[in-house]
Order: sequence, then C-alpha cells, then structure tokens
Amino acid sequence: MMIGLAVLLQVAAADSSILSFAEFQRRVATAHPIVRQARLLDTLAMGRERAARGAFDPRVSAQWDRKALAGKAYFDYLDLQLSIPTQLGVDVKVGFERARGPFAAPDRGTPRNGLVTAGLSMPIGQRLVTDERRVALAQARAMRDVAAGERDALVNKLLSTAADAYATWYEGHQRLLVAEEGVRLATIRLTALRERVQQGDAAAIDTIEATLEVARRQLARREAQLARQNAAVVVEGLLWDDRDQPMQLAEGTRPGGAELAPLLEGRVDAPGLVAAARDHPELRKAIAKVREQEAMRRLALQRAVTPDVSATVTTLAEPGAAPGAVSSDAKAGVAASVPLFWRRERGNLMATSARLDQLVSERTLAARGVGVAIEVALNEWSALEELLVLQRDVVEQARRLREGEDRKFVVGESTVFLVTARERLVLDEEARRIALEAKRFSALGKLAVALGVPTP
Repeated sequence: MMIGLAVLLQVAAADSSILSFAEFQRRVATAHPIVRQARLLDTLAMGRERAARGAFDPRVSAQWDRKALAGKAYFDYLDLQLSIPTQLGVDVKVGFERARGPFAAPDRGTPRNGLVTAGLSMPIGQRLVTDERRVALAQARAMRDVAAGERDALVNKLLSTAADAYATWYEGHQRLLVAEEGVRLATIRLTALRERVQQGDAAAIDTIEATLEVARRQLARREAQLARQNAAVVVEGLLWDDRDQPMQLAEGTRPGGAELAPLLEGRVDAPGLVAAARDHPELRKAIAKVREQEAMRRLALQRAVTPDVSATVTTLAEPGAAPGAVSSDAKAGVAASVPLFWRRERGNLMATSARLDQLVSERTLAARGVGVAIEVALNEWSALEELLVLQRDVVEQARRLREGEDRKFVVGESTVFLVTARERLVLDEEARRIALEAKRFSALGKLAVALGVPTP
C-alpha cells in the first residue's frame, strides 16, 4: 500500500469546527473526481491485460457442410476442433472429423465413425522465441505499470494543488486574526487617549493619529476578510463527498494550526531517499515504457533474422481405438515464407531500436529529475523550518519592544507615534511568520510530489 501525503504529518484537532490539513488532504485524496478518474486508469489497464491474455484462451470451433440435390445426398462434412494456445508458441489441437457421401473429397475421407485427431502446431523460425500474442501480453503488463505511475502522478499533483490552496486559506485566516487584533488594540488606545485628552493628560492632536491608525487597520481587516473568503471558496471547491457531489464548508469552519509534526523518519535518510527515487511514479512509468519497447524490439529482431517457418503434426485414430494402435496414421505439414529483400523487417528493427534508445534516455533523465526534485524539496522544507525558528524569535523581540514602549507611554515618556510604530512592527513580523507557516503546507505538498507518495 502506498503511504499518502497525510501520513507525512500529524495534526491534532479536537474542535469539530477545525478542518485540519491532514483531514483536508484525506478528503481530497479519496473523493475528488480527479482521483476517481485516476483510479479508472487501473481498470483500463487491467481490461487491456485481460484482453491480451484472451489470445491464449482455448477456442472451440465447429463446421458442418452438407449438400443434397433432387433427393440425393452428395456429401456431409463435420469438423470439430479444440485449440489450446500456450505461451511457448506451440498450439495444442484436438478434434473430430467425419466425411460421408458419394461425392466427398477423397483427401477428406474418413471411416464411417469419423476420426479423432490430436496434434501440435509449432513455429520453427519466426515466432519461436516470441510472437505477436506474447508481445501484446508483455505490452499490456508494462502498460499496467505505466497506468499506475500516471495514477500516482495525477493524485500527487492534485494534492500539491490542494496543499497550496490550504496554505492560502490558512494564511488568510491567520492574517484576519492579526488584523482583528490590530483593530482591537488601536481602538482601545484611541478610547484611552480620548479620556486622557479630556483629563488634560494628552494633546488633542494625538487622537487624530490614533483615529487614522484605527482606519488603516480597519481597511487591512476588510482586505484580510476578502482574502480569507476567496481562499475558503477555493478550498471548498476541492471537497467532494462519496456520491461524487460537491461539499460545502460548514459555517465557521477554519483551518487547523500550523504546528505540524512531520513524520519524515525513514524517508529523508539515505535508504529512504533511495527507495523514494526508485519507486517514484515518473520513474516507474519510464521503466515500464522501456520494457514495452524491449518486447517490440525482440519481435522485430526475430522477424529480421529468421524466415517464417511453421510445422503441423496431427495423429489420426478412429473413435475407441487403443492409444498408439495405429501410430503411423498421421497428417503433417510445413509452411515457409521468406522475403527476398527483408526491407520491411530491417526497417522495423531500425525504428524499434531507435525508439528503445530514446526511452532508455528518458528513463535516465527521469531518474535524474526525481533526484533533483527530492533534493530541492528537502532543501526548501529544511530552510523553512530554520526560518520559522528565527522568525518566531523576531516576533518575540518585537513584542518586547512594544510592551516596553507601552509602559513608557503610560508614564508619559513616549508618544502615540512610537507606540503605534512598535505595534506595526509586531503586526508586520507576525504577518511574516504566518506567511512562513503557510509555506510549510505548500512545501509539504511539493515534498510529497518529489517523494512520489500519494494517498491511496
């Protein structure tokens, strides 16, 4: 079983109004129409493989010919046959023949009770090592792996898109909370200033600056509300139920916290990275396409170097005869066909060989691309972790500066301008922290794509 994007993290969300990142990804990965369509690729590949296996199904055939004219029977032929193909290229055939009538062809004559036949049809030249049926089956098996890789790649890209949407939603929600807090603080300050102005402890001009700051923050809050609303619409558009119907976010639903606990052990160490690179969907697709082309090239090579020769041997016996009683009764035949110039065969070999070289090169490039993508995603994730630690410390220092400036303002040693400036600094640094935390969701989506581990 494939391990999904949601398994890369663990989010605790006891509040039912919170839609955690893990739960959001799980819903997208199990019910989104793109995921349903991606799973149909497996069904399509299985159908093609089953059809290819059908070329080796036993086949029963029957033929009856009879002619009568003016009340006189001319001939009456009955031919029953069971053919059993094998993956070795040899067909086993068992049948029953009966010919009656005065005008029956001499070469089709049989005893009155008919003849039981048993024999083999086998290639001697072409189709000895492989043939069209075996190549079709090998191609179908390879295409099953290609379909699995395409399915995983589609789900991966969808989950990466979902991670970006959730990151935008989370950032919009957190920015709205910060904006509301900023409005609350500015409003409290304006109220306190008006009281101090009435008491003669502050200049009236300070209330103008405080009023302007309230208006600015109200404007920022409205912008944050719009951004959060639009982001929620995008997130909602990715949610579908089990009946293939779109879902709606419940009133008051909000994104979960950004305190993620990444469970990357066993994936970012050397063995884990090697396994991820080896099992990546893009690389599996490239390897499967090489296998498919190798089967075609073997068939083209065989056709280019060997003539088309086949032999048929069939023993004959009357119904009820002891096995081996008439061992010399048999039919045998050989058919041969040889092209004079071999141009078509050599041209097909040249084309299939060139295509195989192309696919081998694509496989090499795919392996290299997977390795680079994993390294870039890990570097981004690691850098974001370090930046978040530093940014949280910056936010804490900015809060201390604001608190100190507040205390100075209370005792009359500071101004509204300085207090507002310190508070703006805190809000700006909080916004940077929120942006970094939101990027973690997107980085997690990119990491999942790079590792090739979509949710089943």
